[in-house]
Amino acid sequence: MPDDHVALYEAWDMTEPVVPSRSRLFNLSPVGFGTGLVECLTGYFSRLAEAHSVSTGALHHHEVQPLGAGRRNMFSCATSARARCYTSGINGTLSLAADYASVVGKLTGRSDLHYLTMIPWKSLFPAQLLMRGVAAWCATCLASWRKAGKPVYIPLLWTLEIVKYCPYHQRPLHLTCPHCGLPQPLLGQCSWVGFCTRCKRWLGSGPGKGDPERYSVLQQDTPEWEVWAANQLKDLIEAGFHNPPLLTREQLCRLVWIGTDLEGLSHFARILGVSSTAVHEWRRGRKQPLLPAYLRLARVLNVTLTALLTGSVSPDQIHSLDLVAVPFWRNLCVRRKSSFDRRRAALQMEQALQESPPPSLRTFRIRNGYHDATLQKHFPDLYKAIEVRFREHRAASFEKRRADKITEFRRIACQLHDQGIALVLNRILKQMPQPTGLDYRIARELLVQIKGEVAAGGRPCSKETR
Repeated sequence: MPDDHVALYEAWDMTEPVVPSRSRLFNLSPVGFGTGLVECLTGYFSRLAEAHSVSTGALHHHEVQPLGAGRRNMFSCATSARARCYTSGINGTLSLAADYASVVGKLTGRSDLHYLTMIPWKSLFPAQLLMRGVAAWCATCLASWRKAGKPVYIPLLWTLEIVKYCPYHQRPLHLTCPHCGLPQPLLGQCSWVGFCTRCKRWLGSGPGKGDPERYSVLQQDTPEWEVWAANQLKDLIEAGFHNPPLLTREQLCRLVWIGTDLEGLSHFARILGVSSTAVHEWRRGRKQPLLPAYLRLARVLNVTLTALLTGSVSPDQIHSLDLVAVPFWRNLCVRRKSSFDRRRAALQMEQALQESPPPSLRTFRIRNGYHDATLQKHFPDLYKAIEVRFREHRAASFEKRRADKITEFRRIACQLHDQGIALVLNRILKQMPQPTGLDYRIARELLVQIKGEVAAGGRPCSKETR
C-alpha cells in the first residue's frame, strides 16, 4: 500500500494506561488544609464516617481498629479537669496520633493527615496541658458555616487546652451543649459533627447551660489575652504546614538566660507563672516548657509564638522585657485545690434530712459535689441518718405500691366475678395496668384466698387488703 494511504488511518497507542491505586475509603479532603483553621483528625474521621453514611463507631470498629489503631472505648470524654481522655491523644503529638493518622491515611490514600494533629511540633511540646479532654466549639462559626452551605467541622485550634476564645468572633468557646448542658466527647459514636452526642440537637445556637470551667484545666484570663493567645496558636498551626526549623534547646537556654539576667531567676519565674526550679531546668536544657509557658515567654520577649518556636528570635535582639501589657500570671497548675467548707456541708446535710421525699446519699453527693469518703469522715451521724431515712422511705414506698397492686388485683377479681367470668390468674393480671408489677407468687396466693372467699359465699372485693 502506498505511503500516502497509510496517513489516512489514525494510529492507536496500545500502551497499557497507568491506573492509580484505589483507596478503601473516600479520599476526603480535609477542610482548611494549609491554614490555621485546619480541621482536627477526630473531626475529619467523623466527617469521613458521615460521607460513607455509617456511624463513627461502626467505621472505627470495622475498619480502623482491626489495623491496630485506637481501642474500643474511643467515644468517652473527660468529665473532670484532672482526667485526660484517651481520644484527646489522637490530635496530639504522641504515638497514638501518629498511628491513627497512618491507619486512616492508608484507608483514604492520603499521606498528609499528620498535619491535622500537633505532630509537626512534637519535639517542642510535652503532652501535659496540650490537648483538651472534651470538645470545644464556637457556636457563631458553626452557624455561619451551616448557613453558607460550607462543611461543618472542628478545627484543630479548638482542641488545644490553652485556646479559650474564637480568634475571629472573639467570643468564648462553648464546652457544654446549649440544650442539655452536657459536655461533648471529641469523637461522637453515633452523631455528626455539630450535633450533641446526647440529645442530638444542633450545637450552633445559644450559650451553654452547664459550667464550662468544670472541664477546663487552665483558668481563663482576660479576653484580650485569650484572643491574643488564640491568634498566636492559629498562626503557629499554619506555619506547621511549611515544615519550618524548630527551636533548639540551646537557643531556648540562651533566651531563658537573658530573661533571668534581666529580671532575676525568681522574678522571671513568677512572671512566667512557673517555679524557679522549672526555669533552672530550662536554662540547663534538661526540660522544655509547656505550651502555656511558651506563650508567656513569647509575650514577655515581645515576639510572636511562631517566631519563638521556629528559632527566628536571636538572643542579641533581646535587650529588655516587655512587662507593661503582661496580665497577672496565675501559676500553671492542673487543678485548683478544692476548699471543703465543713459548715456548709453540715447545713446541706441537715436540709437534706428535711426534704420530702428524702434524697439518697448518691443523689446528695452528685448534687453537691462531695465524695462519699469525705462525708463519712466528717459527718458519720448525719451520713447514717440520711442513709437510714432514705432506706425507710424506700421500704414504705414499696409496701404502699404493693398494697395498691393487691387492691387493684381484688377489684379486677370482683369485677370478673360479678360478670360471671371464671377467675384465672393470667386473666386478672392482663387487666392490671402493670401485669408484672405484682409478684407472681403473691398473686397466686391471693387468688387462692379470693376463690376461698367466693366458695364461702363472699365477694372478693369485700375483704380488706392484707
